[in-house]
Amino acid sequence: MSEGRTTGAGAGPGAPELTGRATQRAVIDAALAGIATSGASVILRGDPGTGRTALLGAAEATARRAGLRVLRMTGAEAESELPFAALHQVLWPLLDDSDGLSAPQRHALESALGVREGTPPEGFTVAGAALTLLAHAAARRPLVVLLDDLQWADPSSVAVFGYVQRHLAPLPLVAIAATRRTGTATGRDRAADRAADRAEHDTAACLAGQVIDLPPLDEPQAELLLRTRHPSLPAGARRRVLRAAAGNPLALHELAEQVGRLAAHRAEALASPAPPEMPELFDALPLGERLGRLYEDRLRALPAAVRGLLLVAALGDAATRHRTVLRSLAEHAAGPPWHRLEEHIERSGLAHLDPEREVLEFHHALVRACLAHLATPAELRAAHRRLADALPAEDARRTLHLAAAALGPEAGLAARLHAEADSMSAQGGEAEAAVVMARAAGLSPDRTSRTARLVAAAALAVQAGRPHLAAEHLADAEAAARPGRPEPAAPYAFAVACARLQLDADPRPAVELLPAVLDAPVPPDAADQHAALVGPILFLLLVAAALTGDERAWAAVDRHAAHPDAPPAAELCRQAWSGPRPAVRAVHELPRRLRETVAALPADRETTDAWLLLWTAAAVDSLGEHCALWSAFARRHAYATQTFTDSLRAHDDFLHGNWDSALAAARAGARTSAEHGYALAETLFLKTAGQILAARGDRAGLAALAPVLGTRAGERRLRLVTDLLSGMLTLCALGRGDAEEAWLHACDLTAPGAVADRGPWTHLSLVDRVQAAVDSGRAEEARRHLRAVGASGLARISAHHTFLVTVAEAVAAADDEADERHAAVYARPDAENWPFPLARAHLAHAVRLRRQHRPEEASAHCRAALTVFTRLGATPWAARASRELAANDADIAAASGTAGHHPLLTAQETRIARLAARGLTNRQIGARLSLSPRTIGAHLYRIFPKLGVTTRAGIARALEASLRNAAAPPQEPPAT
Repeated sequence: MSEGRTTGAGAGPGAPELTGRATQRAVIDAALAGIATSGASVILRGDPGTGRTALLGAAEATARRAGLRVLRMTGAEAESELPFAALHQVLWPLLDDSDGLSAPQRHALESALGVREGTPPEGFTVAGAALTLLAHAAARRPLVVLLDDLQWADPSSVAVFGYVQRHLAPLPLVAIAATRRTGTATGRDRAADRAADRAEHDTAACLAGQVIDLPPLDEPQAELLLRTRHPSLPAGARRRVLRAAAGNPLALHELAEQVGRLAAHRAEALASPAPPEMPELFDALPLGERLGRLYEDRLRALPAAVRGLLLVAALGDAATRHRTVLRSLAEHAAGPPWHRLEEHIERSGLAHLDPEREVLEFHHALVRACLAHLATPAELRAAHRRLADALPAEDARRTLHLAAAALGPEAGLAARLHAEADSMSAQGGEAEAAVVMARAAGLSPDRTSRTARLVAAAALAVQAGRPHLAAEHLADAEAAARPGRPEPAAPYAFAVACARLQLDADPRPAVELLPAVLDAPVPPDAADQHAALVGPILFLLLVAAALTGDERAWAAVDRHAAHPDAPPAAELCRQAWSGPRPAVRAVHELPRRLRETVAALPADRETTDAWLLLWTAAAVDSLGEHCALWSAFARRHAYATQTFTDSLRAHDDFLHGNWDSALAAARAGARTSAEHGYALAETLFLKTAGQILAARGDRAGLAALAPVLGTRAGERRLRLVTDLLSGMLTLCALGRGDAEEAWLHACDLTAPGAVADRGPWTHLSLVDRVQAAVDSGRAEEARRHLRAVGASGLARISAHHTFLVTVAEAVAAADDEADERHAAVYARPDAENWPFPLARAHLAHAVRLRRQHRPEEASAHCRAALTVFTRLGATPWAARASRELAANDADIAAASGTAGHHPLLTAQETRIARLAARGLTNRQIGARLSLSPRTIGAHLYRIFPKLGVTTRAGIARALEASLRNAAAPPQEPPAT
């Protein structure tokens, strides 16, 4: 689509003011005004007729007055199955400047846009190239990218737009997208509406930026708009229009126009000025259908030849709506002359030919929908046939239109569609390929090929991150294959396992189906397909094995992770999630090997290895250390992909003490996942939310999660989730001081003195389990459990594992070892990375020190713990630290009556002097006061001369002398 087009109400200088949209206009104007300093992304979201296109038109006018360059795209349903069609509209004016791209980027982008032969390496490589091209153009002249009707853009382009939107901040580039609110499909085909809504969910999920909803106008705004546009409308009719339009700006205008036409017709027929009544159907129908009915009346009044030509235009794209193409189609049909057809079209007000671009533009998208609804099946097939005849033989659109024109099964056409789907998939358009492959299945004359193509469509949909679509194709495949199971077996099992895991949080199909696929002999003609699926199947099995602990899944992974067809990262992932088992060698090398393998990932494409390494990093709690992994997934648009990675990121934020952001992301992610029907993502988000709520002592919030994390997870055998829930309940009970209840919950995790075999993430509850035992008077049970942990080698898996084991050993240590054990916690260079367990170590140490009558040392640890607990919002733990600190301060105050500070020393020097006088070494003193031995030595270097001594024994004598002097009664002054 070329630059410079202005469409929509409010675009031109004489257009009426956008009534009731001042807030939205202000946000858009602010983004445009700040383009020189930072990029921005704005998303307009609303029902049909709420003014999305008008706002884009106003934004375009503002941008052009400011001298900004404008690129524009309008989504079209006819192009939604062509990979990168929408991106082509945006980038076409910039392709002359593509020389600034690197050779791989230019090749990928030009291949995606059809400028050169070949296939781009991956969709996300195209995203990077598109961003670079836009950045180069914006550096010369700030850019405004307008994306209208984004819900109809092809998924591959949406992936690119989503990536660009997330990386706008440093660029002089503003992107403004307009999309339909999900759940507002306006057709009468409910199945089609549901499919459209699912596509909109996926589109909405990929968007990044400030979302502006366009609500209906309130009554004063609606009346103002109606009076402005239709000042002569009678009062009674105006009230009916206001009621029927329900605040929709387009409905206000169109219904008022209808009333005017009815009034004119009645005046002519009856010579009566009485205002007409609104048809009763408008009060009962949904708003979209009310508007559709209005357009229906006007369309039915058109000559058949005009309506037929408009139908062809409605089913086509921008290229087939060009005046030259439409004229050729009209002449070929041997109907009325072109100029008569053009006159009817312009006079109808439903469409017009843009004089500059010579492209037919519809008054509103609902006109196109209404044309398709009015047409009979025969008329639809004929229109698609006319479109196919107007396109070159090699054009993919021709094949799609021929498929829509087919009356019944056609083997040849099905094969052509199958080939198109394969081509789209190779180009990185798996989502579009899934739709086309399903069409090929519908045209397949025999059951075998129909079933195989439906299975292939399901597998493509899964790879595109659209499990809802995959589930539909799987249901159709199962119906076609009855009474047997659909073939081919490998892609069917993979699609079922993936769809059920994502949509239902149910790993059982993966456990039951995938091992057999890996173990089965591979037919020679399916070798390539099987090799391509081994990696994704192993990844699914590793996820299922970690979630369930099912030995069937683990046994299959053990057999195949090191197979030559398996990705190199599969074995590393298996070792990470298997835990410290004797059969797993070199567990302590996992972090190093993970870093090396991540560094070796290809930079230009996403691979199964990247997924496996992401899951490996999750196992060893090192997600935040591998930015290269995050960047590999940042360019994927599919909601199912984003939710999985976002849930892992939220978990990583929780571990590192970023609780507010983690909880906000977890709650938002869980809510959106539930709305979209992604149960696994919802479960993973709620798991992170539950861990934070447990630490913050929110019993009610934690109880609200039990249906998902307890009941549903138990039904689906998600042992990882149910174990974590037991850990949450343990932690929550510890926070409120109920050690006995905490112990009971801890026993649900593992038996005392035992380490769960292949128990992933059990280390996250290790400190809770040990403290529950200690606080409930079962210190020996805690030490027995830690001996089993030590024998298992758990501490060698990762830095976080090591740290948690060190904290647990300090909490459970005997009094004569406690200082040394806690010193080991504080001495770890990465201790600050894990603030919550570190603060708990400080608090446990403080409790022990006060019990040993060392209140000054205890106070220092209390303050360190209280600072962290307060920042994290861990209210019950902060309260415990506050109480402990108050008790320590009371002990210090009581002691100060008889043992105050030495008059020559500071308070800190006095504490150090007293400990040195008791014979403690510098290291031991430092461990008690959380100071380094070198710092203790520096203090002693100043203490010796102040006291006039040279030995520690001398310090003891000086302190005793000070106490005697303080206790001696004051001398009476001599009598005079």
